[in-house]
Amino acid sequence: MKMPIQVDFISSSDKALYATPIDAGKQKKLAPKEVYDLIIIPAMRFEKMQVVLEREQTLIKWLQRQYAQGAELASICIGTFFLASTGLLTGKKATTNWLFANEFRKHFPYVDLEDEKVIVDQGRLYSCGGAFSFTSFMIYLIEKLCGHQEAIIASKVLMINVHDKPQSSFSIFQFQHNHADEIISIAQQYIEKNYRQPLTLETLASRSNMSVRNFIRRFEQATTNTPLEYLQRVRIEAAKKMLESRKEGIVQVASRCGYEDVDYFRKIFKRYVAMTPRTYQEKYGKKPYLSS
Repeated sequence: MKMPIQVDFISSSDKALYATPIDAGKQKKLAPKEVYDLIIIPAMRFEKMQVVLEREQTLIKWLQRQYAQGAELASICIGTFFLASTGLLTGKKATTNWLFANEFRKHFPYVDLEDEKVIVDQGRLYSCGGAFSFTSFMIYLIEKLCGHQEAIIASKVLMINVHDKPQSSFSIFQFQHNHADEIISIAQQYIEKNYRQPLTLETLASRSNMSVRNFIRRFEQATTNTPLEYLQRVRIEAAKKMLESRKEGIVQVASRCGYEDVDYFRKIFKRYVAMTPRTYQEKYGKKPYLSS
C-alpha cells in the first residue's frame, strides 16, 4: 500500500467496548489534544436516541473539534445520528440504515437524507447505510486513501463484492403509524386492507371527512408520504412478498396488487426497489441458499 494506516479505538469512557473482540487495554479515551486524520463512528445499539445524544455531549463536542482541526468524519448505520448531532451535516446530504430513516428525519430535518444510498460522500464527511454496508465503505475508503489498485486487491482478498446498489433493494417498508393523528392512522389501515382495489384521493378524503387538500396535507405531515405514495409503497411491499414466494408470475402479482397495467407496475416497482420485479424474484425468490 502507498501509506500505512494506524488504527486507534476511542471510547468516551473507561469501560471496555461492548460486544467487540478488542482488547480493552488497546482502546483509548478521548484525548482533547490528539488530532486524527479520519474518525469512524460505528454502528451501535441503543433504544432512547435523544437520551444517548444528550448524555454524550462530550463526544459530540470532541468530534466538532476534530473536524475543525482537519479530521474527516465518517459514520456507519445509526452512527449517522451522532454525526448529525455535531451540526456539521446541516444543509448537507447523508444516509443511514433505511430502518431508522423516518426517525432520523424527525430528529434532523435540516439534513438532506438520501436513505436509498449506501454511501454518501460530502467531502470530509461520509455516511453509509446498514451496518454491513461498512464492507463496501471500507473498500471505498481504501481506494480514496491508498489508490484504486489497493482497493481491488482488498476486495478480492476479503471477497467483498464492490457495488453501488441502493439500499432500497434491501429495505422493507415501515408502515408509518408512529404518529398521533388517529384519523390518518385509520386511513392508513384502510389503504393497507384495500390496496388491491382502485383507491382515489377523493374516496380516501371523503372517508376521513376532509377536503382532498387538507387530507393530503395531514397525511404527509403524519407519515412523510403523500396518500398516493403510501398506496404505492403498500402495494409494492405486498408484491415483494408474493415474488419472494415464487408461486406466481409477474402479471399475476401485478394484478393481485392493484395494477392492471403490468408495464406501469414494472416502472413503479423499479422506482421503489431499484430493480425489476423479475430481478427481485430471481434474487429473493424462495429457493435453497446453497444450491448445486
